[in-house]
Amino acid sequence: MTRVAAVDVGGTWIRGVAADATGLLGEPWRRPTDDVGSPAELADLLATEFDRPVDAVGVAVAGILRDDRTVIDAASNWDGDGWDLRPVADRLDAPLAAENDGDASALGLRARGDVGDDENGAYLTISTGIGLGVLHRGRLIRGAEGGFVNLGWDGHVVHDGVRNPWEGYAAGDRIPERVAEWLSTEDRDTALTGEEDAAAFFRAVDDGDPVARDYYTRLKRINAAGIGTVTDLFALDRVVVGGGVAANHPEFLTYDDDVHAVERVDLDDYCVTGAPEVTVASQDASLELHGAAEAARDVA
Repeated sequence: MTRVAAVDVGGTWIRGVAADATGLLGEPWRRPTDDVGSPAELADLLATEFDRPVDAVGVAVAGILRDDRTVIDAASNWDGDGWDLRPVADRLDAPLAAENDGDASALGLRARGDVGDDENGAYLTISTGIGLGVLHRGRLIRGAEGGFVNLGWDGHVVHDGVRNPWEGYAAGDRIPERVAEWLSTEDRDTALTGEEDAAAFFRAVDDGDPVARDYYTRLKRINAAGIGTVTDLFALDRVVVGGGVAANHPEFLTYDDDVHAVERVDLDDYCVTGAPEVTVASQDASLELHGAAEAARDVA
């Protein structure tokens, strides 16, 4: 039976686990991402953690991949560009396939059976940034940069050199900027000061601050516009949402009744093709690792 190594390089942790055709084998190990500063150091770590031989290695990482799926450009987890992961393949003496973490998570949905082969589905992550992985009838559409679809919401946000991208408005580390910007023209009484991080903003929402709940509703509409845009592009039937913002505030990314919103936000209002089913991924799903294993099996 094919045995592969599955690896997820996250912003805080590098996780890994062996896998075969039945799925992940046991609990993943993890090591601090900051401990690894080069592809050679990653290769050393994996050589220590994985019993060999393995038939292939799959790596999920936040970054843009070249067509050969071994070189990462603009990796958000590591300094510098052009991380060539072939030393990992050489050290483990096995073929390697890397995937953007959003694409890997979409593959994970397929591997777990969360999205059927007769569906168009997507994994959407809303955390520090916004990422997207798309499945069309079970086939991965690589490289869908969902966080950079142009919303043009206020018309003047620039993020990573791109005008008006979804991520510039509603990613976890951009929410404080938007709140501070909106407060600068606010004349209502509020506990918000404009100095809050995203967690403090959501606490103000939970506490019932009316201005915070107004901004929360505005952000929920912005996310609806983003979900609607990618739904219309890819005719999505199902969207599974993950990432820190979704995990900590699941009602923020779903569109049933939401007691925190000042009025109902209807996802149908933003979708020409019909609103998809939106659910929040369980925190223990390990979708990146399932997807990394799936990518490895494809090249084994």
